[in-house]
Amino acid sequence: MENILKIIYDKSIENKIIDLKDIEKILELLIIDKCLDDYITNIDIKPIISDNLASYSTTAKNIIIYTGTLELMIKNIEKNLLIESDIEKNLYKNLSILQILLHEVEHANQERISYTENSLESFVIRISYLVSNYNENLYEYCPKERLAEIKSFEEILSLIMIINDKLEKLLKIIENEKLLRLLRGYHYSKFLVNCPFITYFKLGNKEEILKSFDWHSDIQENTVSQVSNIYDLNLRMKFGFPITLNEYGESMKNLILSLNNNFNNRTNIKLKI
Repeated sequence: MENILKIIYDKSIENKIIDLKDIEKILELLIIDKCLDDYITNIDIKPIISDNLASYSTTAKNIIIYTGTLELMIKNIEKNLLIESDIEKNLYKNLSILQILLHEVEHANQERISYTENSLESFVIRISYLVSNYNENLYEYCPKERLAEIKSFEEILSLIMIINDKLEKLLKIIENEKLLRLLRGYHYSKFLVNCPFITYFKLGNKEEILKSFDWHSDIQENTVSQVSNIYDLNLRMKFGFPITLNEYGESMKNLILSLNNNFNNRTNIKLKI
């Protein structure tokens, strides 16, 4: 990943945005680093504006980058990001492009680990495939999409930490970008917090799958209590498991304060499969 950081950092200090050649090189490095040669066989660049920033096809085993939409994202960042430092602003733009690439590469990685690893993450990915009526309404709750977003920001944070002494403001912004993704799909309702993991299987008409988890109960308060005894808050939010009302309220407060301090107007462009 340090080779990737060098590409990003060098372009940023030159006041440039990574170009198509850089994007292809970064993807090549990621494929090698994550041993995904069998899962990503082609990279397509489409100079159009799409509903997507990028996409990964499990059947064609290719990643498509929509450069027209990327350009819109960069313009939005330039207009709304409240950072005085040019280097930090340039880094944020380039790291935002990197995050999109990491997201799609993670989808390929999910294909790899789903049936080759025996872990909580691989189990969650496998059972998410059982929802056959996937549609736009399920996007924000989908375990695969949430994990791709969260893990990509974790990787971005690990890169920033290498040069943390110079990028304190940027580090804080990326930490809150990750928090935004952790909170995606959690919604307050009637003094309780509905979690994305349970909502996904309910809306996908596969609620019986939830019985696979010892912590699940028909009584929501019991479910929250039981899962909290097993997993810490960060892990629960990563997988979209239940959290308490206090945990939700504190996290939302931190997120809103950060967005107000760092953006004029926050516009989210979702990454879609």
